[in-house]
Amino acid sequence: MPLKYLAIVRPHASRSDAILEVNPDFAELFREHGLDSAAGFLDLPGEVISGHPDRHVVRIQLPRQTTAFYLKRQHVISLRERLRNWVTGIGFVSRSEREAAILKQLAAAGLPGPRWAAFGTDGTGRAFLLVEECTNTIDLARFARNHHPPEHERRKLADRLGRCIAIVHASGFTTPELTAKHILLAPNDQQFTFIDWQCARRVPIVTQADRIRFLAGLHASLAESVVTPRERLRFLRSVIWPARVSGLIPMTFAQFARAILAEAERKRDRRSLRDQRKSAGKVLEQRLVWVAGEAVCAVPDIAACWPTPPVHAPFYDSPAGTLSIQLPTGQWAQLIRGVSNTPMGRARSWFRGRPWRSPGVTLGRILFHLERYGIPSPRLYAFGQRLTGAFSAEWFVLHAPPPAPVPNQIDAETAWKLGHCLGMLHAAGCRPLGTPITAFGVNTAGVVMVRD
Repeated sequence: MPLKYLAIVRPHASRSDAILEVNPDFAELFREHGLDSAAGFLDLPGEVISGHPDRHVVRIQLPRQTTAFYLKRQHVISLRERLRNWVTGIGFVSRSEREAAILKQLAAAGLPGPRWAAFGTDGTGRAFLLVEECTNTIDLARFARNHHPPEHERRKLADRLGRCIAIVHASGFTTPELTAKHILLAPNDQQFTFIDWQCARRVPIVTQADRIRFLAGLHASLAESVVTPRERLRFLRSVIWPARVSGLIPMTFAQFARAILAEAERKRDRRSLRDQRKSAGKVLEQRLVWVAGEAVCAVPDIAACWPTPPVHAPFYDSPAGTLSIQLPTGQWAQLIRGVSNTPMGRARSWFRGRPWRSPGVTLGRILFHLERYGIPSPRLYAFGQRLTGAFSAEWFVLHAPPPAPVPNQIDAETAWKLGHCLGMLHAAGCRPLGTPITAFGVNTAGVVMVRD
């Protein structure tokens, strides 16, 4: 392994089980900014660009620096996760540490992955991985949708991508995250970079079944409208040719292509792949800012004028209920505040290795999801939760005032709009519970919206 990739290990002074490893290429930069503990990295502010129940990704930029980083912040490290990583041969480690180990191996092999900057755990059950931003790149789905190079250039790109993946497979790396949004292309030099390696593993030989399964995921993540069948076949031929020559794929090209198409058809309804295909359409770009950790998470324009200190009444330390408040921007908003005491819910989350979510956080995530897919609903401003005891928590959600509910007696046009809104919910993967008509409203422009 090259010397520059030997990590610097710095245990957190206050917790014996906290660790921090820094890539020496960035050691001086982080030292200048006082980042000498895992907790310091975990508390870096930035905009949330993607999120999952147990982790999220934040784009950060240190003061006076042009280089940006992506902070993968993991809220919970479950025993099941550590055992899974141990079985794969990486060690009894977190997902963040597993991805860092894979990135080191990719770098040592000269393969196209992002450069890791630091990773560690803070001793409280949280972990992180910091990777350098790949500048001047665009993900494959966006490139295929927004750029229209000549046909011969698209064929060359398909060939080059196939050869890159073939080299990765020949080196023993496999990952189920090989999808369109995780393949970055630099249009200037047409070089590819593969990101998101937290579920990857390295094996002596990548089997035919693994190739089919993971290439089918890539195929299913690209909408039919952005890549032609000829380009897909050209890509597949470039991927399998080295493996066919070496005898790792005994089937013919036609059999291999049919197997991938059949597997892709089975994967099409998976939410992550469905969402990536929908990104070829009109999907709103959204941003969130953690103002005070989980206690306050707001959209950027609201986060910019959030009061100081951020955790205060009426969002916390106030009676539960619903009230209207005026924001510093002059907008009126509806604030829903509550208190939860859920020992069984906490226990279930602990058993599953997932962080517990309050009703406020759940509602915030739903409103964010509805906005993302263009479903008319009150705009989300902020949400948050803070634990106040072993089983108790306070939470809030702040959103635009909802419209008046749909009346019981409606005309044919409103009924059609109501059915259209319900169809949009189903297309976005939402399943309304019971669907009472009072869950929908009509605004002053006559648009039917989700209101509850």
